[in-house]
Amino acid sequence: MTLQQCQYKTGEVLGSGTYSSVKLAIHNETGVKYAVKVINKKMMEGREDLIRNEIEVLKRASTGHSNIVRLIDYFETMNNLYLVMDLCTGGELFDKICQRGHFFEKDAKDIVGVISDSVRYLHSVGIVHRDLKPENLLFRDNNSSASDLCVADFGLSKIIESGKFTQLYHICGTVGYMAPEVFKKTGHGFPVDIWAIGVITFFLLSGTTPFDRNSKQKDEINAIIDGNYNFEPAECWNAVSDTAKDFIRGCMNADPDQRFTAQQVIDHPWLKGLGDKDEDLLPNVRRAFDAKRSFRAAVRSVQWINRLKTISVDTSDEEKEEYRQQVFALQQEAEKEVLGPESQVTIH
Repeated sequence: MTLQQCQYKTGEVLGSGTYSSVKLAIHNETGVKYAVKVINKKMMEGREDLIRNEIEVLKRASTGHSNIVRLIDYFETMNNLYLVMDLCTGGELFDKICQRGHFFEKDAKDIVGVISDSVRYLHSVGIVHRDLKPENLLFRDNNSSASDLCVADFGLSKIIESGKFTQLYHICGTVGYMAPEVFKKTGHGFPVDIWAIGVITFFLLSGTTPFDRNSKQKDEINAIIDGNYNFEPAECWNAVSDTAKDFIRGCMNADPDQRFTAQQVIDHPWLKGLGDKDEDLLPNVRRAFDAKRSFRAAVRSVQWINRLKTISVDTSDEEKEEYRQQVFALQQEAEKEVLGPESQVTIH
């Protein structure tokens, strides 16, 4: 590790994640803009392995695919750790879809094709993402074409070394996109990403996730474990081809051993452009998606807790809220640090 002048100037806060804030960073010499994840060291005490893992995953994932957010640089100050990454300014996947004038099955197919090819690459280099969902799919710019879509947020990803029998057992992810084997704790690996591709495809074509339950989350989890979903309502799914439904079924086989591999996903007739219908799906997708927007903040607050702390089933709502406030305060503290050419940083 060496101490040197910072090569970046940090600017406005662009957003916040589970345990970090994201700020704009501008390279002092080139003027190129990046996104920098700022992590308060106090927040990561005892959890350093999470950051080490994310850095190792990003380093491995950053070199071989244009649709994966790259790690450009990383360094630290006395107070914070900084991860410099590609800046994606085009927004989240479903927000951009809802801004369109129309959305056809072919558009969904093109998007799923990019996601699937990215996952194929990740699996080929031994990485399982474990948190694929619309919020982690970002457009590089306002062009919003499928080729500009990027897979982001590798905070829960793991490296599975080639030639080793490795199963992961820790429950993590976002409930609506998690595979049955994760909840069963029978061990999981690459197939969980294929399941998530199936859920994302379902969502793209309908605006809802397959296990939405207007009741307790326990009912949703039980439905996932049982693989209990249907292509409903009919007025929505009648506009979708049987080829697309077959694709979803193959991705969402409840048995991970029978589920599609990444290569089988790529080779499926639907992604080859066979059988898709030519009906505008946007009215149904937008109506269903807008109805679910209000749940997103609640989902993310639960993720803060699940990713950073093991919460007992007896933990009260007051204790959970107190912990959320602690996380928020540490994020705000980290955001106050402003870097420039005069700043001294430690380079690894």
